[in-house]
Amino acid sequence: MMKKSFRTMLGVTLLEIMLVLAIAAMVVVMSIRYYQSATTNQKVASTLNNITAIVAAGENYLSSQGTYEKIGPADVTPYMPGNKMPSSGWGGEMGVENGSANGYDITVPSVPTGACKQLAALIKQNGKVTMDASCTKATVTAN
Repeated sequence: MMKKSFRTMLGVTLLEIMLVLAIAAMVVVMSIRYYQSATTNQKVASTLNNITAIVAAGENYLSSQGTYEKIGPADVTPYMPGNKMPSSGWGGEMGVENGSANGYDITVPSVPTGACKQLAALIKQNGKVTMDASCTKATVTAN
């Protein structure tokens, strides 16, 4: 009978174990980053949809009142789904304030700095709405 060499009896080498652990760590890190990115994108989209809904409700208010002057949350909520103001993707109820003949402001609470740039870029595509630098206020202007 032939003897097995010592090398064939060892099994897995330390280098192979380290390689498998490194690959597993990379997969975990990439999965976490993807999840965080997807979560942020979902919250930005949700906030953008809510701002769009408030703008549509403001248009309904404008058509019934003829002006944005004195517009507030109580004036917009009858036109909102569920008759309530929506919240931003990060929590906190959005609001409407500073109504004038030229437009009004939508308060957007709790937007993190990292998502602010993305949200502002998406809002910029709507020529009627602009976002301030801190992403706490979107201004709707009358056309």
